[in-house]
This record gives sequence, C-alpha cells and structure tokens, in this order.
Amino acid sequence: MSGNFSGTLLRVVLVAVLMTVTIGSLQVLDAHPDVQERNEHLYFPSGKFLKETTLGYRAVTADYLWFRFIQYYGAFAKDQNDLRYMDVLIESIITLDPMFIEAYHFAALVKWSDFGDFPAAIDMLKRGVLANPSSAKLHFQVGFIYYVFDRDFPRAALWFEMAGQCPDATDVERRFAAFARYRSGDDRVSLELWKTMYLSTDSPQMKDLALKMIQKLERKLELIELYGPGFIGPIPEI
Repeated sequence: MSGNFSGTLLRVVLVAVLMTVTIGSLQVLDAHPDVQERNEHLYFPSGKFLKETTLGYRAVTADYLWFRFIQYYGAFAKDQNDLRYMDVLIESIITLDPMFIEAYHFAALVKWSDFGDFPAAIDMLKRGVLANPSSAKLHFQVGFIYYVFDRDFPRAALWFEMAGQCPDATDVERRFAAFARYRSGDDRVSLELWKTMYLSTDSPQMKDLALKMIQKLERKLELIELYGPGFIGPIPEI
C-alpha cells in the first residue's frame, strides 16, 4: 500500500513540476524575444514528452495548460505578447487530450480572426475532426470558413451536411447545409435538405422557414422545368 501511495505521490509531484516548468518556459521566452527560433522550443517540454510523463494525469495537465493558454491569450489581447508560442501550447494540449474540442476550435478562431491565416485555421479544425469525428461543432466551423471567407458554397455545404449528421447536431447545422446548397445552385439537394429540416425540427419558427424555402425551391424548379435550365428570371415571392 505504501509503495503504491509513494508512486502516486511521486507522479503528482512530477506533474506539478512539469506544469511549473512549462509555464515558466513561456515567461522566459517572452522575456527574451531575441532567442533564436531553433533554440526556443528547447525551453518548452514537447507534447510527446508531457504525454509520456503525465500518464494517468493527462486530462488534468491538459486542463491546466488550457487555463494558462487562456491567460496567455488574454495578455496578447492587451499587447503584452505576440502569441509566438501559441502553437507549442496548443500542440501540448491536444497531444495530452486529443478530444479537447475547444482547444482546436479556439486555436482555429485565433488563427483566422487575429492573424487572417484561414488555411492554418482549417488545418487545425480538420485535425480536430480526425480526432473527434462525431463533433458537429468542428465540422460546422470548417464549413463556416469555406462559406463566409472562401465563398466555396458546395464545399461548405458538404461540411455543414456532415455536421448535421453528428450526434450533437442541431437545426442550425442542417439549416446552413440547406442554405449553402441553395447558394451553390444545387436546388434539388437543397429542397431535400429543407424537407428533412421540416420533418425533423420541433421549432415552429424553423418549420415556418423550412416550409417557405420548400415552396420557393419547388416554384423555382417548376419554372426551370417549364422554361429550361437557362431560366434566371425572378421567382415569385411566397
């Protein structure tokens, strides 16, 4: 019993020391911004090292690093650092806990909102999707970037549809899928999505919206069938 207790205590102490070293490394690096890039990460324990040395306490360590990352980002918002070590921290968090969905989501948000790096944001979200394939939130955010910033409506619709099939999906994901299909010109698919929405939602407001879109799309398809695929005239309002 005493041996097991001593081993547990030793591991707890080790985790505490690693946390202190990890956060202390950020303070050292931020205090010496002229350190050569090739030497910077020598101060910071790698995600792999943390994973191996915090066995049994990975989730706790990830939670702690996440708390400190939020503080680190708060300092960035006050112009106290340039977030140059964000990737190191995030990598450590998701290595310790690949199912930490908020870490992928927030890191992607920072990459596109603060740095305008949309490809990096999408890459981060897709890493999250691979580790968490049932997360509607991560699928949806990929679709959102494609929809709003790339104006790639067919690709956005695909990601919204995948989000809508996740166990935690809501009407929002399915609604965006239908809108994206509508914007991409894929009217028949959009019509089916709106019909699915109408049948599956319990929201009266959503049913009203779905019914209006169904009627509008059915009218548009009728006109296309009547006048041919080149029809681009106005569609009578419902």
